[in-house]
Amino acid sequence: MPIIFSKHAKEMLKQRQIKQILAKNCAYSPDYILPGQENKKIYLKDFGNNFLKLIVAEEGDDKIIITLYWLAKKRVKL
Repeated sequence: MPIIFSKHAKEMLKQRQIKQILAKNCAYSPDYILPGQENKKIYLKDFGNNFLKLIVAEEGDDKIIITLYWLAKKRVKL
């Protein structure tokens, strides 16, 4: 299943200093998948102190990462 980064997601990787390999790890094996808005999904992966959160649109076999950011564990209620 190919992972595609939107233009915005590529900019956020640089701006937020998130390594692409971490985003791919989250996309391929998230710890949690939650429903998002407008047929998107929220992928969460635990990386110790924080979760990496991806907003993902699935189109066919492709996963398109719309945006991504670190999320403090204390803000997450699962």
